[in-house]
Amino acid sequence: MIGIVILNYNSWQDAEECIQSICRSEQSAGYCIYLVDNASPERPSAAILRYLRETGVRLLQSDRNCGYSAGNNIGIKKALEDGCDAILISNTDVRYEPGSISGLKSYLDAHPDVGIVGPKIILGDGKLQRECMMFKTGPREKYLLRTRFHIFFPGYNRRYWGREHDYDRETFSVYAVMGCCFMMSRACALDVTPLDENTFLYEEELILGIHMERAGWKTVYYPGSVIHHLHGKTTERVKAFAYTCNVCSEIYYCREYLGMKRWEIWPLYGYRTAVYWGKCLCNREYQNGKKKYIYETFEEMRK
Repeated sequence: MIGIVILNYNSWQDAEECIQSICRSEQSAGYCIYLVDNASPERPSAAILRYLRETGVRLLQSDRNCGYSAGNNIGIKKALEDGCDAILISNTDVRYEPGSISGLKSYLDAHPDVGIVGPKIILGDGKLQRECMMFKTGPREKYLLRTRFHIFFPGYNRRYWGREHDYDRETFSVYAVMGCCFMMSRACALDVTPLDENTFLYEEELILGIHMERAGWKTVYYPGSVIHHLHGKTTERVKAFAYTCNVCSEIYYCREYLGMKRWEIWPLYGYRTAVYWGKCLCNREYQNGKKKYIYETFEEMRK
């Protein structure tokens, strides 16, 4: 049985549409859907609750919103307890094409050395997302490829994102796939979960890639499975908050997973802060979030 973990925060309509796409695309597959609500202040309508009951979706309520990893851990833990032999992690803003989920499961079954497989992703504008990390994101990649400086290193940037590969047709090994949708085998999940809950949002793929490498599992991009990602509908509404989370997660990742000293992180933090200040010039939301940004990121830097 496939355990499908969908993490929700104030996106009940999106969650319902995601589940509808699963039901349409996987009518013959054996699966159980776990909808984890990350303490959403907005409550679901009676119609949505009725739909969840009718489709057999298990609604798991978190007492508080502790972020992407903590919320998904609730669903992963329950799926493992229920004996699921594969676990799909999904955002609410993902829509599934026919056979996309069973296709990922078939790939894992046929390749026992592969722990995680990610699908082909079509973005909301209809474009193919050509982004998988091909190798570990170390200090050099953080400074040269995860900033605007990447424009000076086009070849290096292309290799990092695997853009010499044919994302439309080619199956290939990667370091990490995108976190909006991927499937892991039960054996892999037992090795690499629970996910690190010290990040609220962002950097999860980088951290999971390191855990996969340490545990000796392969990660593969598989275009035989196709999903549509409406991409960032939740974080689009809270851009300044999401940016702050991103910077805090990056500082944590650099310190805990790359072993970088504070003085090595400061220039990167300074760059992120300069970008934030630039956004403040034309965006009131960023202006209103300045104190929160300064406090939370500086506190993370002090650790």
